[in-house]
Amino acid sequence: MAISPRSGYHATVMKSQKVLVISENMCKDSLVPFPLGPAWIAAALEREGYEVMGLDLMFSDDPGGECARAVEEFRPDCIGLSIRNIDNQDVENTEFYVDNAVPLIAAMKRASGAPIVLGGAGYSIYPTQCLEYLGLEYGVVGEGETAFPALLECLAAGGDPRRVPGVATRLDGVASPGSPGARPDLASLPAPDRRMFDVTRYDWHPELGPPLYVPNIQSRRGCARRCIYCSTPDIEGSKVRVRPVKAVADEMESMEHEFGLGLAIINDSLFNVPEEYALDLCREFIERGPGIRWSTGLDPSASDELLETMARAGCTNLSMGNESGCDHILMRLRKGFGVADVERAVRTAKSVGIKINCFLLLGGPGETRETIDESVELLDRLAPETVNVSPGVRIYPNTELAAIAVEEGVISPDDDLLLPRFYVAPAVKDWLFDYTREILEARNGWEQ
Repeated sequence: MAISPRSGYHATVMKSQKVLVISENMCKDSLVPFPLGPAWIAAALEREGYEVMGLDLMFSDDPGGECARAVEEFRPDCIGLSIRNIDNQDVENTEFYVDNAVPLIAAMKRASGAPIVLGGAGYSIYPTQCLEYLGLEYGVVGEGETAFPALLECLAAGGDPRRVPGVATRLDGVASPGSPGARPDLASLPAPDRRMFDVTRYDWHPELGPPLYVPNIQSRRGCARRCIYCSTPDIEGSKVRVRPVKAVADEMESMEHEFGLGLAIINDSLFNVPEEYALDLCREFIERGPGIRWSTGLDPSASDELLETMARAGCTNLSMGNESGCDHILMRLRKGFGVADVERAVRTAKSVGIKINCFLLLGGPGETRETIDESVELLDRLAPETVNVSPGVRIYPNTELAAIAVEEGVISPDDDLLLPRFYVAPAVKDWLFDYTREILEARNGWEQ
């Protein structure tokens, strides 16, 4: 389903400069994160002098009605709509989340003529495709703390938004990804606004059971790794940028003392890259004394020293991005580590009291029955507390996997990949999904 577009680029933001920032994410599968991206954007806009209202739809029973009421009551001059997830990455039971935005946009258009600007991690993978699909004119690609205020200034002045770096447009019938925007200096950014989006609603405790609502924090952005299936470098860049250690520690203390939170996730792409920064951050946590408990994700190249320091710094749970237990497949996925690293890292983390979640991404290039059995046997030996198994690999644009899929005829060169497409190695596609179910049924703590 698509929405009819408005023509031209004549919508303007008035001098009152009121901006409604909406977190559209309503997915309650697995971990449910606080809308950190919209909270960053809200804080950046507030610092620039805009009057900002935040709306988190995660807990809404009537998202379309809530959006319409917010527009009618706040009367924004511009609306920022964050799309975090495109789909659930499940090849057998695919859910396409972009459709969730359709009634929201329709309700807001009925209530107001204010321009709607898309943003968010999911949107940034498919900037022009989402504008076409949802019938909108503007989108902020990647990090929006600089680009979104620049777009607002442009619209207020009646300028041409196609000239704003970091902004995609669909104007006069022509969609354009625009020119890349500058990556913001993380040291200069204000802390995310956790009051506007009420982080206390994400204060999860084990006795509450699923879903796991979790407050989160980010200490760095970007990923220098080139895993063949991953879109993170396109969203945050391929150069890792870090925040000042003391600023991150201050924010952790604020989450504990100002908001009463006892658990947080540090949702960096890889906590151990660069490792010296991770060690400095942990040492700062240790120096400040016992505080909020936290979890994060890293890959098995993390040193024993880092894992031991993380435990002393309050890390209780760790997602280990191993993806496979076979050296051949790890090499094909360009993970940058081997099975020996996985074994050492999991054993070290468990020895210092950190609970481990591992991943199996099955069916990638070169996968066979033997490589899958090797992966399953490794995790049976290592016995992490939980294992997430994903049969089939979501194909994202601008990745090496997309090029492989085109070469093998899995997708066509002109497939924009907005609607989910998956890669499954020819040698395993006839039995992989049944076999995955067998694996899960036979093991506690393993899930898809």
